[in-house]
This record gives sequence, structure tokens and C-alpha cells, in this order.
Amino acid sequence: MHQISLRQVDPDNQDFIRLCSELDLFLDIAIGGEAKREKYKKFNYLDTMDYVIVAYDKEKAVGCGALRKYSDTDVEVKRVFVRENFRGQNLGGRLLEQLISYAGESGYKRLILETGSFLQASLALYSRYGFERIENYGAYKNMEESLCMGLNIEKGSIRYCRGRWISKEDLKELFESVNWMSAQYADRLSKAFKKAGTVISAWEDNKLVGLIEVLDDKELTAYIHYLLVHPSCQNRGIGASLIKRVKQIYKDYLYLIVICENKNIVSFYEKQDFSEAEGTTALQIIHSPANG
Repeated sequence: MHQISLRQVDPDNQDFIRLCSELDLFLDIAIGGEAKREKYKKFNYLDTMDYVIVAYDKEKAVGCGALRKYSDTDVEVKRVFVRENFRGQNLGGRLLEQLISYAGESGYKRLILETGSFLQASLALYSRYGFERIENYGAYKNMEESLCMGLNIEKGSIRYCRGRWISKEDLKELFESVNWMSAQYADRLSKAFKKAGTVISAWEDNKLVGLIEVLDDKELTAYIHYLLVHPSCQNRGIGASLIKRVKQIYKDYLYLIVICENKNIVSFYEKQDFSEAEGTTALQIIHSPANG
């Protein structure tokens, strides 16, 4: 059983230095050679980092992450790395959550970062925590192989996270807020969302305030199964923003379908470019809890 703890350390901490060396080796292999990364080295000098954390399994260093001030409002995420044997356990997510939390407590309004399109696992991680593509900034502006992302962390701002793990307690609270029966099955919802085609959640600070779940066949048809927004956050464009993100993800599918149980919100979907499927009738089988 791993006993992971996160510790703040100095930039000259030997464990942090070793982990960064492993990260550089990993990136050299991923990009096709150290020479291709030469121009990036000057952006990653460890003595320029302002906040550093190292993840330990007992006393063994297994992951790291850092922040570096970019401006009075923006701070850069740097040097996020997890050793191979510890991947797949959301350790990268824990590191990122701590960096986001510290940046907010320090008064920053936005986190920014640079990565590469070939680093699919990194892109998925950052997307899970609400980072979205932004225009390449600073020294990366004219580097075509660079991909920059940003996350607004101003108090009261909404973060949209794709694939972020959601606790059953958060799910229960959100579904209960709109009086949906599924709140009774929050534990099963949590498990089901891990298998869904796409789940995008909306967060205000650390509170789950909205969610959309899409089921798909990976090729032609996608079905919006759940779309809900906490009553305290309705009429702020959250539902429309969730739909917009789903439409982009499934733009190459033949069908994007939603079954609207409440006729009063048909107009909402029509404003999002949905139209009535004439001549169709939705049918269902509902199992009792004992059979469910």
C-alpha cells in the first residue's frame, strides 16, 4: 500500500533535481532526441522556481511539480512529473490540485503552462482540471510544436474539467439540488462516469455546480444523458458552456442526441442548435431498485 505525502521543498532539493533529470530524459525520448529540446532548457532552470512540491511514498520521491511567477496575475506550472511505477493513480492530479490551491492562496488569477501535443497523458491531465488551450505566450509564441494552456482561478470563476474524478458526495449533493432520483445512486453514478464517453464537470472554487455526461459509440452517435446545473448557479451560462464543449468534442459525429423530459427547457436546447426529431418517441424500461 502506497503512503503518498506531498511536501514543499526548496528548488535545490536533491530529490527534486533527480526527478527533473528523469523528466528531461523522458521528454528527450518522447520528442526524438535531446537536441530537439535544447531551446527549451533555458525555460526550466530549477533555481527560477518559486514554489516546489515533491510527492513521497514514505521516504521515496516519486513525483514533483513547481510554479514560477510569470506576472503579477499569472503563474506558470512547471516540471510536473510522476515516476512510471506510480502513474495511473491520479498522483499527477494531486500534484496539480496542490499547485492550483497554492496559486489561488497566493493571489494569482491565472495559471498558464506550456506542453506538447505529443504528450497526450499530460494534455488529458490538464484538461481534467480545467485547463484550456490558449494562444502561445512569451518565448513560446513562435514555437509551432509548443501548446499552451491556461486556467482562470479568480474567486467565483467557473472551471470546466473533462474527466475529473467526482466524489459520490459531490454527485449526491448536485443531483439532490435539482430533485433528480439519480441522487439515490450516487455511488453507482461515480462508477458509471468512469466508463462514460465524456463527462465534463463545472466547478466554482471547490464546489461541483454543473455536469454533462455523454454516452457514445466512438464513431457515429453520441447521446447526452445528463445535463444539470445547481439552482444557485443557473442563468449564468453554465449549461450552454457545457453544451458548447460537448459539441466541439463530437463535431465529427453524425448524431448528437438529447431526450428532453421537460418540455419547458426545449427552447434552451433549440438555442444550442438542437432541433426536434419529428416522428420519434422515446421509450424506456425502469428497473426497480431491487433489480437495479
